[in-house]
Amino acid sequence: MLLNLNEKDLGALTATSSYFTASGIVERVAEAKLVAAPRGEIMAQLLGERDSCLKALHHCVFAERAERAASNVSLGAFHTACVVKSEDAQAQGKSIVTFGRGFHGQLGLGSFESQLSPTALTFGDDLGAKIDENSENGSRRQNFRGIDSITLGAAHCVALAEDGGVISWGLASSGELGHWGTTPIELNVPRRVHMMDTMKITQVSAGSNHTLAVSSDGSLYSCGRGRNGQLGQGHFDDGGPMRKLRALRGMTVVNAVAGGSHSMCITSDGHVWAWGDCKYGQLGLGNLAFANTAGWTAGIPWPCLVESLNDMDEPVVQMAAGGAHSLFVTTGGRLYACGRGKYGALGLSPHAHANRLQPVEVNIHHFVRSSNGKIVTNRVQQCSCGRRCRVAYATAGALHSCILTSCGAVFTAGDDAYGQLGHGCSKRRYVFNRVEALKGKKVIAISSGHHHTGAIVEQDGDSNLYVWGRGDWGQLGVGNDRSYNTPQELKSFKVAPPRPAEKFLMYQQIVDERSNGVNGRSSRSESSDEEG
Repeated sequence: MLLNLNEKDLGALTATSSYFTASGIVERVAEAKLVAAPRGEIMAQLLGERDSCLKALHHCVFAERAERAASNVSLGAFHTACVVKSEDAQAQGKSIVTFGRGFHGQLGLGSFESQLSPTALTFGDDLGAKIDENSENGSRRQNFRGIDSITLGAAHCVALAEDGGVISWGLASSGELGHWGTTPIELNVPRRVHMMDTMKITQVSAGSNHTLAVSSDGSLYSCGRGRNGQLGQGHFDDGGPMRKLRALRGMTVVNAVAGGSHSMCITSDGHVWAWGDCKYGQLGLGNLAFANTAGWTAGIPWPCLVESLNDMDEPVVQMAAGGAHSLFVTTGGRLYACGRGKYGALGLSPHAHANRLQPVEVNIHHFVRSSNGKIVTNRVQQCSCGRRCRVAYATAGALHSCILTSCGAVFTAGDDAYGQLGHGCSKRRYVFNRVEALKGKKVIAISSGHHHTGAIVEQDGDSNLYVWGRGDWGQLGVGNDRSYNTPQELKSFKVAPPRPAEKFLMYQQIVDERSNGVNGRSSRSESSDEEG
């Protein structure tokens, strides 16, 4: 019976009767449920004698839900997109709202006009068309089932369909939309990337001007701007159609993120790889003498192993790539950062403004505040996460960072010129400070654009989007072109609920692994060696 309870109900039992604590039965049940979670087995192996399986289970469940919820909203440079809730179950996931700058068609509304308020965009069944070489007319039709996730770049959008297909629109001047053949430089309506229909894509990530896609067999594809080597193809040229990274052949990629001009991925053995612009240390590779020897002055064009992250007890499971910095979250909720430190986006210390060439651990604290709301220096509150505050999810903007902890708190650090930190002012922060305006609200996911930030908040069974920061192109969706330094609730729509873990495509490799009894992620097929 206890196995049918969730982590909150198990916690309630321990508070109700001392028997459940003294007998250790709740801890045993929590451990069994933790091992069954998609990423919980690794975390269970890392727990020490003093660690609570129940708190670890809560962190694991919370972090995974944050990852799934975050896939429904994305913030670009000057625009925002969100998958919206539908009262009709059959229409769930088929509509989004977009707002902000539309100069390059990135809103997908069939025009190049900007929108100050959320405007609906419904995906038609034509986006369910797949190329089938065995059919008489070269294609077969199927109904569009819905969106699995959405990601925004500086001026382009990429959506992942539930069937594993890729849909893109917006600016295509560098090939970031991934289409084969003749494509307009600006595409103002969503179009399916048919060249990817021969495989099933499980994750997409849009950088400023490039795009990454992970297939179900663990292959990684890239397209778009490559002048800093961010495509990982061994050159510094732009690339229009999606192409597989040959350097990762034989490896299984399970997660990939694209930043301003750099890229990173995690392989099934827990290793982190990075490539692209390395001017500020955002790749975390340390001394780059080897790049200078090779004559690479613009960046690193091949995936390189981030060795300092491979010696840790806790493997990295989630990453965020900003304009010139990177964030790494481990299984146990530790946060590491590297890259540009000038604006405080690393959140290391009030006195740490230098760039970090290798990832360093960042401590997250709930600071004590005086009656006037000011932080009392060197006074830290106890966190419900346990001995330390666990990071559940991290996002990175152009010059700032935002994290969500297992206790439901939102912290920000970095540049605050447009109010993107949400602290009610424009003061730059070199240490992660809690967004007090969201205290007491049930935040389940966060997202960062170049200079604006968003959070999904659960209220009365629905999910609402709060946004703050730069708004001069309407990217905040509040109906004007003003910037706001505190979170603003958007009431004209509700965010779609997170997709169930068993249907979320990013976890598909994990599901395949367990159903096939494979130690690691799903095995690669021979066809994965063919270029798309």
